[in-house]
Formats: sequence, C-alpha cells, structure tokens
Amino acid sequence: MESCDDGGLNVGASSIEENYFQGYTFTDRSHSSRVVKSIMDLCLEDGLFADVTITVEGREFLLHRLVLSAQSSFFRSMFTSNLRETHDRHIELKDVSAPVFQLLVDYIYHGTIKLQVEDLQDTYEMADMYQLTALFEECSRFLSRTVDVKNCLQVMWLADRHSDQELYTAAKHCAKIHLVQLHQTEEFLNLPLRLLIDIIKDGVPSSQNPTAAIESWINHNKVEREEFADMLSDSLKEIGENVHIYLIGKEETRTHSLAVSLHCADDDAISVSGQNSLCHQITAACKHGGDLYVVGGSIPRRMWKCNMRTMDWERCAPLPRDRLHHALVSIASEDAIYSLGGKTLQDTLSNGVVYYTVRANTWTETSKLDTAVSGAAGVHLDGIIYLLGGEENDADFFTRPSRLIQCFDTAAQKCRTKPYVLPFAGRMHAAAHKDLIFVVAEGDSLVCYNPLLDSFTRLRFPEVWSCVPSLWKVASCNGCIYVFRDKCKKGDADTLKLNPATSVVSVIKGIKILLTNWQFVLA
Repeated sequence: MESCDDGGLNVGASSIEENYFQGYTFTDRSHSSRVVKSIMDLCLEDGLFADVTITVEGREFLLHRLVLSAQSSFFRSMFTSNLRETHDRHIELKDVSAPVFQLLVDYIYHGTIKLQVEDLQDTYEMADMYQLTALFEECSRFLSRTVDVKNCLQVMWLADRHSDQELYTAAKHCAKIHLVQLHQTEEFLNLPLRLLIDIIKDGVPSSQNPTAAIESWINHNKVEREEFADMLSDSLKEIGENVHIYLIGKEETRTHSLAVSLHCADDDAISVSGQNSLCHQITAACKHGGDLYVVGGSIPRRMWKCNMRTMDWERCAPLPRDRLHHALVSIASEDAIYSLGGKTLQDTLSNGVVYYTVRANTWTETSKLDTAVSGAAGVHLDGIIYLLGGEENDADFFTRPSRLIQCFDTAAQKCRTKPYVLPFAGRMHAAAHKDLIFVVAEGDSLVCYNPLLDSFTRLRFPEVWSCVPSLWKVASCNGCIYVFRDKCKKGDADTLKLNPATSVVSVIKGIKILLTNWQFVLA
C-alpha cells in the first residue's frame, strides 16, 4: 500500500499504470497500403529485385514474378506450371503491343490505367487474355458507352469472341438501327451468318430496310450464301415506327443509366429494338418528338437530349434551379417541355413551374402550383397537365403522401386543384390514353381516371402480379396500356397488357432486357 497526499491509501496505483503500458498495442491502419505502394514504386520505377525480363516488340520490361502472379492468374499459371517460362528469366510475348503492355504493367503495379479510345479494344482483349478481370469489366463498360455506327459491328465481333453478353447486346442494338448505313460496308458483308440472324431476329425498324440489307449480304457471296435466303427471311422480324416504349433505368453493375427501346407488336409480343447509355442519377425524363430528354447527372439541373435512332445525345440549356423528383411533361403542340414541382437540394418541396422551349433552347419561369409536391406523376391531356399524388407538406411542414390532383393549364398558365382526391396516395406513375388517365401506385390494381366525368375505375391485376406488391410503371402504346414491374430479375420482365377497347387483360412473358431497376417508362 502507498499513502496518498490527502492521507488516503492508493492501492497498487503504480502496478495498474505499469500493466496498462505493458498491454498497449498500436496499430498503424495505413501500414499495409503504404508498404504496398512503397514496394510497387521501388519495383517498377527503380527496377529493384526484378527476377524476370519480359520482351514485347523489342522493348524489355524488368518485372517481378510475385507481383505478376498476384494480379494475373495467367502469369501465375505460367510461373508455377511445369513450363519453360517457370525457370527462364527472359520471356518474349508476341500477342500484345508494347504500348498496351505498358498500360497493363502500370495497372498491375499501381491499380491505375489511363484508357484511351484508340487503345481501348486492344486493352480489352489483353485484359481478358491475361485474366485481369476488373480491368476487363471496366473496358467493357467504356466500350459500351462509345459504341456508334462506325464501330458497332467490330465491337459486336469483339464481344462475341470474348463472350461478353452485355457489350454484345449494346453493339447489336446499335447495328440494327443503323442497317441502312451499314449494309454496304465490308464489316457487314463479311458478318458470319449467326451474327446476322441475331441482328434481324429481335426486330429491325422498317425504316432501316432490313430486306435490302439481307440481299446485299447474300449477293456478296451468292454461290455460298443463296441457300440461306429462306432462313434469313423466316428469321427477320420487321417492326414499324412510332410504336416504342422506352425504359430508363440502371444495371446492377453500372453506374450510368440506360434507355432501352421496346417494340410492342400486335401479337402480344415485346422485343428490344434499341439501347443507349445515358448520364447517371437521372431525376426526371420525358419523350418529346423522336428524342428522349433527361435531367440529372453530377449537376441535378442539367438536361440532355438523347436520340435513340442515332445513339447520340447532346447537352441542352440547364434548368434555372436544381430540382429532384420533379415531373417532366412534353407538350407537343407548344414544342415545349414543362418541369413541375420537385424538391430542392436542401430537401425543401417546391411549387415552381418552368417550361423549356425546344427550338429556342431556353427555360422560362411561369406561375406556381397551388401546393408544393415532389414525386408526383405528370400527364398531359387536352392542354392540361394533371399532376397526381406525390408528397406534400402537412401543417407541421413534415412530408406526407399526397392524394391531390392539381391541373395546370398551359394556355392560361394557371393552376387549380380538383375538389376531390385520388383513391390512393404517394408516388405514382400515370399515362394518358385518349381522354382517360391510367394510374398505378403501390398495390395490386390499375386505376382508370376520367377527368371529364370525375370518376375512378379500379382494374385488378392478375393473381400472378398481386402477390408481390411494388411500384409499377405504366405506358400507353399502340392502342393498349402496358404495366411494367419496377424491379425484376434480369430476363424476368413479365408485362401486363390491357386493351381498353375490349377490356382484355393479358400477361406478356419473357422480355430479355438489361435493366433490373426501372426509373422511368416513356411512350
């Protein structure tokens, strides 16, 4: 025992302090990354401890078996199997160029690579050959964003050789909507039969004259190809124009959004007929004329115009203010696009209304909504924009699901609210068909709203749908109403089809698409 200054006893104080310091463990959390970086810098930049020299096109690379084996199973097999390279200190590689191999070495040692468009396809192939999986997938994503009419057939061949289904699909969709420009090119005339069949079997727009493209391919080598004429004719699915639905959403493995064009046929069949990469974080979208307009990206007020026929997109004038979850509605008669409501970046609901004049590429502010809402469905019908549901503020300025129907008259630039409310509340999706509005929300039903009669008719979904409630998307196309699942597994995209003229409801199965989470459905 020890005596304290105040006369008390301090039992074992020094031993407690001593034990504390003896048991203290320090962990440097940045140690591993710092050591790895130092090792890589020493190995690559100074060439220390190199144990293998790899020669590519006469250029020597002083490298390390351990580093190469840790990053690439190709090199691991080379250095650990009973091959000559296991013991040789000098190895020559002949299937890769020196500039591309330098890119691969930089990636292996530092995890960073500067992808250039001119080297992209070679880097993609070499990443697959040397089994650098993460780099291969990133090159695939980059290629899918750069597919155009000039390289789509070449990329299609490339993706087919490497069994890259997503890149293959993107290139194939580009090819089928540019057949008029492609069918006299050497790449098209030398396409293997199975790739040509794959292009034409899912639906080619009539404007691309697929029959002439088939004839060009056959006549290029008529002696050997004439026997395939009937097979190609039977495989061809030609589709008309102006009967498309656009699904905008995200893939599981990609940060950017895609617009997938679906063709809705009269025989209860839907096929994919186009695809385009869009910006990420889309907050609103609409179809105007032959183009898609999307708002979002790294700056929420930016707007982009996407041409699904040419696979091109360009930047438009930005919105006056940042907006999230606003309704974007096309008014064809005025050649204008309206943005209504939404939420600010400070999470405040907005009652603002602005419209975009397409020809002038300008935005104009106009009168406001009666009630600030976000996430509402916007539908144009006979000069009136109907804003349905969404979220509104309560008396304490907390958000709550809304059941309001606000009507914005684009000619008078005034808003009025209906004296009655929707049969359900919250975020919803809607589509106009003739003088009716079809609305879907959480639940198992489709509601038909007649603004002239102020009436609602509830249509029950089939039992196969009602077992998994979710937020559905709805579109009017080709005289019918289509309802899509909001979230689904890849390739599992059953669709509900309603014919308003006959009240017949059917379920269309098996749409093979790339998206698993649909943000917008436009028709």
